[in-house]
Amino acid sequence: MHLNSKATRGAGYISVNETFTDQKGNQYNLFMNGLKDENKDAMIEALSLYYDADSEDGLTIYDDAFADAEKYDDYADSDTLISHAEMDPELDNDSLQCWAGALADALWVNGWAEKLQNPITGNTFSSEDDVFRYYNRKITNDGADTDAAVDFFFMGEFYMAPYESMHSAMLIDQLRSEDGLMKSFFSSNLVTGYDLTKEPNNIEVLKHCGDQDSDAVCFIGSVGKIESEGELLEADHAVSVVGVITDPNAVGTEESMKAIVIVDPDNDAHPSEADGVGENPTIEQKDAAKEARPNSVTVYNLQRSKDVNDAPYWLMNGYADEGYDTVMVLYEVEELPHYSEDIIAANTETEGTKTAYDSVDLSLDLLFTTSEPEPIADLYGETLNTAPVTEFSSGDPVNLNFLIANRGGVILDEDYLKGKDLIVDWKVVRDDDGSVVAKDRFVANDPIYYCTASDTYMINLNQDGDKVVSWDPGDYTVTLDMNTDRSVPEAYYLNNVPKEYHFTIK
Repeated sequence: MHLNSKATRGAGYISVNETFTDQKGNQYNLFMNGLKDENKDAMIEALSLYYDADSEDGLTIYDDAFADAEKYDDYADSDTLISHAEMDPELDNDSLQCWAGALADALWVNGWAEKLQNPITGNTFSSEDDVFRYYNRKITNDGADTDAAVDFFFMGEFYMAPYESMHSAMLIDQLRSEDGLMKSFFSSNLVTGYDLTKEPNNIEVLKHCGDQDSDAVCFIGSVGKIESEGELLEADHAVSVVGVITDPNAVGTEESMKAIVIVDPDNDAHPSEADGVGENPTIEQKDAAKEARPNSVTVYNLQRSKDVNDAPYWLMNGYADEGYDTVMVLYEVEELPHYSEDIIAANTETEGTKTAYDSVDLSLDLLFTTSEPEPIADLYGETLNTAPVTEFSSGDPVNLNFLIANRGGVILDEDYLKGKDLIVDWKVVRDDDGSVVAKDRFVANDPIYYCTASDTYMINLNQDGDKVVSWDPGDYTVTLDMNTDRSVPEAYYLNNVPKEYHFTIK
């Protein structure tokens, strides 16, 4: 249905925390961001008239003022799927960029993008579509992690952990000085993720969409299918979550969380005659066609369920994935807060170069212990589930494996180090009494390429020469701290924080 409000596209969104009554006399609460003063009453009225908590279908509501960054193509225009390296951007330039559409909505509605200049156009970002175009022109047409895309927007870095990311997006060009639109802002702390399959009650955070004044937020939601046997898989699609409907009279999260309000980058993501651009349109023609489409939000009823392994999940009733006869699950939501000077002040880099395009940016990554004599090289698939050991017998070797990520745009090598050493300080503490049972320094000078992680390093924690030192039974904590003297110049030092890992001696 269409709101037909007088609200227009543009900045200046508000949030609502309002009560409405449906046609059956049931009362509900709406927590929602992304509205305008001119359309909020029409939205409440539309829900009063058309929302049905028992419906198995989505309720799509159109209004020109909604922020709705869309892809042009759901999947490739060409007959065969090809790699990003071979892809002709004139044929297929955004079919896999759902992450860009969802994040563009959130950055626009939450007030970040409107304050920044798009270096491609030379003008301040003018819409969520403008933010989408920026990502589209900078990053290949592949899946990407939200955290990496946020850091690219603000800091000019694009790092996806190779051992855990299922995505393969890359920068179209090597990092440039123009990349990073708020370089002093360390944005890696900006997004907070909530897993809804391990902790289904985390869905309560969606009420933050209706926080009043400047505290309202938008979320990036990760959705995906369940396999034919009924087992949870992985999320493979991103949407922006702008609201949630709850039952104020229900007891408990499972009963009270009734529906989710989303904006889907796939809303109209199928080329059609209505676009009026013919076959094989140019990127510019696609941009114009997307801008001309009506903007919308869709309401899907939520249903708590379990898969065949008793893993809980939230089903989005009526959400269909074309070509698959399966249910769609909300796997995770990531909270992007509203623009805040306080957030910026608390995360302002003061020591680093703040120029990722010509600096390394290092952080400790993926700590785990084993008794294996060599570092674990293959960190993919089931290895990360089976390799780590947290309980050891007295006299067993305790070996710490870890990675160092280089989020910057240049290689860490001899030329960059200029005779200096990258030092990792480490110590092992017995938790019961706080005594330090071992400590030393580790030199990590092997080359680390840009926008990726090192090979696996290993430290023998309880070895003295050729002998293993036996520690008393108990719980222990190993702590790593890197580049503490700042001798190796980096773009950002705010991510050089100590990392801990816990293990037990039986």
